[in-house]
Formats: sequence, C-alpha cells, structure tokens
Amino acid sequence: MRHAGILLTVGAFVVASACSSRTERSEQRERDEAPDGGVTLSKPKTAITEDTLAAGDARIVATRGGVDLALIGDSISTGLSPEVLRKVRRETDTATVTGSGFGAQIEKMVKGSVAGSIGTRVSFPVSAVREVHYDGEKIVFEWNGEPRKIFEQAKVDGKPLLASFSPEDSKRFADAVNARIGKPKKM
Repeated sequence: MRHAGILLTVGAFVVASACSSRTERSEQRERDEAPDGGVTLSKPKTAITEDTLAAGDARIVATRGGVDLALIGDSISTGLSPEVLRKVRRETDTATVTGSGFGAQIEKMVKGSVAGSIGTRVSFPVSAVREVHYDGEKIVFEWNGEPRKIFEQAKVDGKPLLASFSPEDSKRFADAVNARIGKPKKM
C-alpha cells in the first residue's frame, strides 16, 4: 500500500506539472529562447550512452548518477541518466501490478503516466553558447545574446545541476563544447 501511495504522489506531481499554466510555461520559454533557436524538449528513442556518441561528442553523469549532460552534434542536452531511466521503467511497469480492484487501476494509471513522461530531454543549440568553463564549483555557460536560465532552477540532491558533476568531468565537458564552437582550450 505504501508503494501505491508513493506512486500516487508521483503521479499527482506529473499531472500537476502537465496542467500548469500554458501561458506561464510559454513566458518562461520565451525568456530562455534566443533569436537563433530555443530550448526544445525531446524524447529520444534510445538512451544517450557512450556507445551512441560520435567523435567530439561528450556525456557526463552527475556524481550521484541521476542526470547527465550531453554534447551531441550541434546540441547540448540534459535528462535522466540511462541508469535512472532503466530503474524507473522497471518500477513503473504496469505488468507488475497485481489485483483488479480500484487501487490496482489507479496504480496502473499512475505508473502509465510516469512511464510516459520519463526520458524527456531538454536541449538547446550549441550556437547559443559563447563559451563554457568550470569555475571550481560548477559548469558556467556564457551565452551569445540574452542569457538563458535553463539550468538555474534544476537541482540534483539539493545541489544546482551544474555543480553536480565531478571537476574532471566538468572540465572535459567544457573543453568539448569550446572545441565544438571553435574556442581554444584553456590551460
């Protein structure tokens, strides 16, 4: 029963998020978008892993393993890591729901909603970035034109998303982005 309560809470959060004011979401997105292209949401058919990266692409995973940050082609994206996606998909598998009563139906509905929402990635074009560096605590994006606030609200285990990666990974990611945009590597 406790499991059903947790799933119901997660499901309510997903539904509430989906039902938030469309105008509010549009205004926030307009603030984050630059004239050369904006923030997009996508749901790739396959998870982003080291096997799916091309030469020059980079993917780093938060030190606690929950989310990743990826440079793939001409886009930078973030989303749940493949490990977390596998775990959530296992835990939200509606085939594992037992019973046929009202509680079982609600559990299936909530699990189905959660399963349908995971895997979404937030991305933006590399062309929106002037430079990336690691400041000793976090990855810092310097933007072309209007600054984007895409990462400011995101937290991982209470830490800002961009402070959730190891220093080595953060530097490697910054170097990869800067190489992609033609900036020389800082020593």
